[in-house]
Amino acid sequence: MTTLHPKDGDWVGATTRVAGIYGANASGKSTVVDALKFFRAMVMNSATSWSLNNELPQQPFLLDPETKDSESGYAVDFVLNDLRYQYGFVIDRDAVHQEWLFDYPSTKHRVLFEREGHEFKFGRALLGAPRTHASATGERELFLSKARSNGHELLSTLWSALVDRLVIADFSERDRGLRLDQITEGIADGVIDLHDVITLLRVADIGIADVAVDESEVPDYFTLTSLMLARQKGRLGKDAVESLFGIVPSQRMGNSPSNTTARREVELVQRALIFRHLGHNGTFPLPLDAQSTGTLSWLSLALPALKILRQGGVLMVDEIDASLHPQLSQVILRMFKDPDYNRTGAQLVFTTHDTFLLSAQSDSMLTPEETWFTEKDRDGATSLFSLADFPTRADQNFARRYLDGRYGAIPRTARSFLATLLDAEPRETADA
Repeated sequence: MTTLHPKDGDWVGATTRVAGIYGANASGKSTVVDALKFFRAMVMNSATSWSLNNELPQQPFLLDPETKDSESGYAVDFVLNDLRYQYGFVIDRDAVHQEWLFDYPSTKHRVLFEREGHEFKFGRALLGAPRTHASATGERELFLSKARSNGHELLSTLWSALVDRLVIADFSERDRGLRLDQITEGIADGVIDLHDVITLLRVADIGIADVAVDESEVPDYFTLTSLMLARQKGRLGKDAVESLFGIVPSQRMGNSPSNTTARREVELVQRALIFRHLGHNGTFPLPLDAQSTGTLSWLSLALPALKILRQGGVLMVDEIDASLHPQLSQVILRMFKDPDYNRTGAQLVFTTHDTFLLSAQSDSMLTPEETWFTEKDRDGATSLFSLADFPTRADQNFARRYLDGRYGAIPRTARSFLATLLDAEPRETADA
């Protein structure tokens, strides 16, 4: 944000639609993503699934013996319904020590609530009997999360903005697989429009003419194997798996949550995305596991991007260039930067090594305000800073200047060690 409160009320004009984060390997780019991921998880879970835990899953800075047991602080500024808010908290493993929520009806902030341990102060603008919700808030629970669980109207709306409109994606096999499962289920249930999937695949121009969901019967051994794997991961109870295959009497199956989940697992196993590829004299069906990594990466990223563009919010992507062609990365950026596509003020935040996005040859070239760097100091702490902090001109080649080290945030290599490896005598290995 470039101002506390824009004079014309135009928050879209006062903020950027994209932010690309550059830096050397292990410089802390993913740490930025992880911090926001934990912030979201804390807001979502502290008053529900985490409330029975003995401690919070806080991860302090471990490279300094004085900080390994210290507190961690998180704060986010966001705009909802043209009003700016700041929400934050300070925690350690044992408790929430501070929590606050401000809004900005003018150039000065207004306190909605402040918390020190279990002492609360409430502003007059926060209606809805906040003290009742505060008295029910545990020492490891966020007040925002507890008030949402208890149905407070405003705080429930803000909770939803921080949880439902903040999507964090990466390209790990597990994450991509989960999102593809959700896509398959969403198409089959009518939640995701199949036309959107087909159109996005045609945008990528990867030779796919059509997509369908195949719900045909699958062999019993395949279903059983899948359910047993789910059982091993703790997702299903033993009785649920046994009941489905007649191992225990059917009257014992009932409608327990575990058995309902088991039936759902069978439905998901039976559903499969089928892609029809253009080929010689027609199209030919190929299953999901026959698609390229790039196709799957594009599909698992483009659909969440489309959802965020339609509803508004933030999509955060770790390593957007992983398994994704640079041209497709530019398509994603263009979707967010072009106001004809982005009509909700949605934002994309991503980490990358792709310096082409900094060059004038890119049709989605990043501006200095859209470009950020991470750099580690000798103590292992990460600094995050913007290209806009440097003197720049529009005619400068930002990509070349970055690679030349003008802005820092590049690897410090020690190539001399390679010579010691190549010149060294090979070590003798012991006989087996």
